[in-house]
Amino acid sequence: MILTSDSDMLVYDIGDKNAVVFFTGLEIYEDPDTTRVSSVLKANVYPTAQIAKRLDVPSLLLLAYHCKSDPTLSLSEARRRMLQPVQDAPLWQRFKEAYAIKDLDGISSAQSLGIEQRSFLDPRLSELILQLSAAPGNGAINIYLPFLIDDPSRASAWYVSSFIRQIIYDLVAARAATMQASLPLSTIVEFSRRGLRTVPSIVSPLPSSNPIAEQKYIRDIHTLSFRLRDAKARFRTISTMFQYRIFALRESYRWYIINSKNPPSKKSIAPIMTGHLGSLVQWEDIHLDAQICSVLYALRMVKQYLGYITVEKSGREGIIELQDTLEDLPPLSGLLPSFVEMKELAEKEKIEVSQVVSYIMLFEEAEDHSEASSNTEAIQKG
Repeated sequence: MILTSDSDMLVYDIGDKNAVVFFTGLEIYEDPDTTRVSSVLKANVYPTAQIAKRLDVPSLLLLAYHCKSDPTLSLSEARRRMLQPVQDAPLWQRFKEAYAIKDLDGISSAQSLGIEQRSFLDPRLSELILQLSAAPGNGAINIYLPFLIDDPSRASAWYVSSFIRQIIYDLVAARAATMQASLPLSTIVEFSRRGLRTVPSIVSPLPSSNPIAEQKYIRDIHTLSFRLRDAKARFRTISTMFQYRIFALRESYRWYIINSKNPPSKKSIAPIMTGHLGSLVQWEDIHLDAQICSVLYALRMVKQYLGYITVEKSGREGIIELQDTLEDLPPLSGLLPSFVEMKELAEKEKIEVSQVVSYIMLFEEAEDHSEASSNTEAIQKG
């Protein structure tokens, strides 16, 4: 079963036993039996092989080609044309290649990058690893960042976690250089929202062959570990969920300062930590919450990648330290409560908002501007 928002998935050869389900077709069905409290997730299922069989066509690919070539065709006319030789053979060939499933036989991407396949990786990491193993000669890889509900009139919420994601790409590039010298990772193309469009941004992982560059990303790893441990130490009496959310808030605030932008107000920080949003939710609250999601998601990617690679101890103390620091990172389900749940948890743990606000805003602006000049954030321009 493939869950997707892409109707093109109907055209791919996904096998006889697989089917496509669209996110837009998902519905929660409440059980009418009042004696039970339960709900069922319902959806329309599209078994593509069975659909092709019922239409009496060998596959949906050639049918899709004719329909796309002439959108005015009726279904019966498109089926009739399938019985005839294709008039534009080069165009048909290009269409087929666009929907061809690449043969991944022989690509032991996980083993080649020192990754153990004992569990699932984050989808973005899986994309990165598989593309790296089958990368073209230029070593460019595309990463489609998940959709975040943020303010479309402001810079994407993903920008605040660019420093953390850069660390991931540097680690992967360094590992790829040692395991697959023929396919160096030279460029990451991240796709995310810019305005009302989804556009690419170029990220260049640091070349691991350059000692200065290697020192740079090891220093960045130490910096991330220090920031995380500092937040945990200052708020050691509260749950790890709140510790990581406070860290994410501070990272968001830091991004505003080093990019000379107006940071979140005290008024917006308080409800994000307590869940007390009032009767009207503001865009500032929504955007800040999305930025927190961005940071926490990036931390999850780092933790997973570090958990599935074999780390050599020689010169990698910082990597091991970061791995240990992230050991208690909860799953996303435990990091992203609803505002109602947040309100209950904040009251239970007696979160002191004034202390959180003071900590988030308490660092020297000059120091952070200096850090910005030496630790360039890879995707900070919007």
